[in-house]
Amino acid sequence: MRVLKQKKKRLFEFLGKLKQSYELIAPVSKDVVRFEKIDDTGDIYLEKNSYFPLKEYFFRKEEVLFKFNGNKIIVPAPEAPARVFFGIRKCDLNAISHQDMVFMNQVNDPYYSSMRKNSFLLGYHCNTAPSPFCFCGSLELVDYSDLMFYDRGDYLLVEIGSEKGKFLAGKFREFFVETNAAITQKEKIIPRADRLDKKDISHLYDHPDWKKGVDICLSCSACTALCPTCYCFEIHDNVGTKNPKEGERKRSWSSCQVQEFTKVAGEHVFRKEREERFKHRIYHQLDYFKQKNGINLCVGCGRCIEACPTRIDFVEIINEMK
Repeated sequence: MRVLKQKKKRLFEFLGKLKQSYELIAPVSKDVVRFEKIDDTGDIYLEKNSYFPLKEYFFRKEEVLFKFNGNKIIVPAPEAPARVFFGIRKCDLNAISHQDMVFMNQVNDPYYSSMRKNSFLLGYHCNTAPSPFCFCGSLELVDYSDLMFYDRGDYLLVEIGSEKGKFLAGKFREFFVETNAAITQKEKIIPRADRLDKKDISHLYDHPDWKKGVDICLSCSACTALCPTCYCFEIHDNVGTKNPKEGERKRSWSSCQVQEFTKVAGEHVFRKEREERFKHRIYHQLDYFKQKNGINLCVGCGRCIEACPTRIDFVEIINEMK
């Protein structure tokens, strides 16, 4: 891939120039680190990965699918402005890749696609694992960015990863210089991020050690809410009593960790026991999705562990299984 060079002191000049043409979204540090629209590039925070993933910008927490009034159905036409997302770690870039696979390749979801199509993805490579819970190095992540920034001290190497990245680099060429540098696969390895020892857990489903996590799990669903790859949702019709002919159909994020997720007619719950729900999430991330698509759904960001109220480290539990 073509690699450019940028003086580090020019990075925020470049981002400021981008902001004049696009809506700029980048991590900021407030109560926690999160992605937000940037008004002042000085607010951008790159010391730690965002606590919340980018998912909500594309697969939104709540989405109006259509409104109805009598016999009339009104379908919204969501349209996101042209946006540049900067400071995305490799785990989150792969998470977007996996959601693109689900919402754009396997099904044509117009709501997700409309949010994604005008977006530029600018990555920021981790020189070391930003969290003790990261295990992205165990999951064979790929390059999936328009531009990827590598911090090399007083300068940055910028790898062009797509035609959209090539377009941006050309449009703002005054901020880059040509270089013969190359970034090897070895240089892309993130130290201390290879925590998951077992690559195949298919034979471990009945292992008694799962109880280490199950017994302290609260089924609170924080893990799925903060997961950058979970894509489950539920659909409800909202109708008021004043005019029952008027209302809207909405979809919203759902979680396999609550009993209602598998409740069907007749009040039957397919995964009633907490252990079944606990294992289902992990197996979907590390086994079921891979059986269907050839890659893990999980990207090893470690958010589900860091945000867990009882700090259940399922990676550690799996590693200790004999």
